[in-house]
Formats: sequence, C-alpha cells, structure tokens
Amino acid sequence: MNFAFPTLMTILGYLTAVYSTGTRLWRAYKYPLLDTIRPHSRYYLSDDQMEFFEEHTRVPENCVYIEEWVAANGSKKCVVRYEGEEIPKYWRESPFDRHAKCPWVWVGDRETEIDLTRTFNKFLVVGNRITLDLIIKLIQVTERSNLIYIESGTFKELKFPGDGVTIKSDADDE
Repeated sequence: MNFAFPTLMTILGYLTAVYSTGTRLWRAYKYPLLDTIRPHSRYYLSDDQMEFFEEHTRVPENCVYIEEWVAANGSKKCVVRYEGEEIPKYWRESPFDRHAKCPWVWVGDRETEIDLTRTFNKFLVVGNRITLDLIIKLIQVTERSNLIYIESGTFKELKFPGDGVTIKSDADDE
C-alpha cells in the first residue's frame, strides 16, 4: 500500500502535465496571439472631452492617452501616454505579462485625505510614468493640495515629484 500511493500520485502528475500541455497547444493553434494582444479600450482624458480616433499617431495637446486592458479574470491594467508621445498601433505583449513593483504604500492628497492608492493599482504597469498631468485629470487639485506618497520599503513620506514616478519591473534591482 505504501508503494502504490506515490506511484499513483506520480502518474496523476504526469497525466495533468500532458493534459495542460495539450490544452495550451490547442489554444495556441485555435487562437493565434497576433490578433488577441490588443487593449480592451483606448481613450483620452482631457478637459474638453476629446475623442480618440484610430488615425491618431501622437497624443494631442492637453490630453492623457489611456489603453485599458482587461484580463480573463476581470482585473484591469492601464497603459498611460502623455502629450506628444507616440500612440502604438501594434502590441507585442500585454501589461499583464510583466510584474510591476509598487513604488508606494499610500499615495494621495494629505490635505483632503483623498486616497489614490487603489485608483493607481490599475496604472501599475512596467514603464508607466504616473505624473501630475494624470492626477489632475483624475481628481480636483487646488493650491491647498499636498500630493504625497509613502515610499514602499523605506516608509518615507515624499512629495509627489513634478516629473512623476516611473513604474519599474519587479525583477529590476535598485
């Protein structure tokens, strides 16, 4: 009896591996990746409600371009581009392919206690730059606003930099 149980578990492990590989190969054959790697939606955040058109090659003045990606489980990631930056037409990978390192424990407005931490979770995409231009489009910023973030790891309270915070890969060494 002691000998049969590990052998049975080994056989089940091999059968599971074969089934998983077969399923993955079938899906790759049936649904080629070239057409499936696309954002769910693309739009601009702007003060004058500018519409996004496929013909646009660069982000227009006073706009923030957002690509919204939705995973099979319903989670969302957003890629951000700013005024003058190029708008992609083709994608080699989705933002879910690389894990991002979260640069903060908390981010928001210290004066009003507006917490932007959960809002920015979907913007944690490797290569994204979270800048004041994006924040201004998301919340009401006034002269009294005190945008800060608490740095992950050191727990220092830092003023949100004007040029923004760049999201790095979880694999990057500091």
